[in-house]
This record gives sequence, structure tokens and C-alpha cells, in this order.
Amino acid sequence: MARTRETGHPYEYVTYAPAGQTCGKCRKPIPTDTACRRVDNERSSASSVVVYWHTECATGGAAK
Repeated sequence: MARTRETGHPYEYVTYAPAGQTCGKCRKPIPTDTACRRVDNERSSASSVVVYWHTECATGGAAK
């Protein structure tokens, strides 16, 4: 699991994903009215990529 550079946590904060986003872990759609975790994955070859995870996926459970 990737960790953010600033905090060392696997996610930055809880938020709502923009329309059309899928979970970075389970690859299922994230509804816009469902709280999720925002992850800023840094890449060595380019700029960072923002990924959204279901709260359940970020805490080790499976998304419904």
C-alpha cells in the first residue's frame, strides 16, 4: 500500500470522489454521494496521480 510522503498514512483524507471515479484497489465505481479516501500516489518518472479508494478498501475490508 502506498503511503503519502507528508503523513506516512496510506491516504490523505476523507472526501467525495468526482463523478466517474473507480476505486484504486477494487476497481469498482465510487458513487459521488459516498465518502471515500483520497490517495496521492507519487511516481518517480512523472507528476503524482490522485486515486480514490472506497473507505472499506482503505481500511482492509471489501467494498460492497
